[in-house]
Amino acid sequence: MAFVVRSGRLVGPLRNYLRPVALANRCISTSNKKDETAVVTEKIASHKPGDESHVDVVATPARKKWMNYGFSATDETEDIATTHLVSFFGITVAIVGTVLAYMYGPDHALRDWAQREAYLLVREREAMGLPHIDPNYTDESTIVLPSEEELGDFEIII
Repeated sequence: MAFVVRSGRLVGPLRNYLRPVALANRCISTSNKKDETAVVTEKIASHKPGDESHVDVVATPARKKWMNYGFSATDETEDIATTHLVSFFGITVAIVGTVLAYMYGPDHALRDWAQREAYLLVREREAMGLPHIDPNYTDESTIVLPSEEELGDFEIII
């Protein structure tokens, strides 16, 4: 019941996060697309007044900049390939290898040994015709109980 009351207190602050986003908002971009840019690769001669000669400039599509991952500073293909290999072996193989080693590794807590030992003891006691657990677990002659004078007025609950 206390959980229901406490969870009711949480609804107020979370109301703004749980409310759906307004559907009337429409985001429209009017900026130029990145693929439509042109790069000038030739050096343009300076224009002097009175000179009618002009230079034809060829526009080439812009090449995406290469983000170096730190494996090769000069070769983009080698850098990307090495990044993918390190990611694959570092993440996939390490996680799978760790899980397999944990699942199929030795039993450090000795749970399997304790269960096997319990089954062997049960089988032995059944073969001898004894109950699985003896009601007199310890020998009664070894138990030392206090006398009536030592107990006094102490209440004993059985």
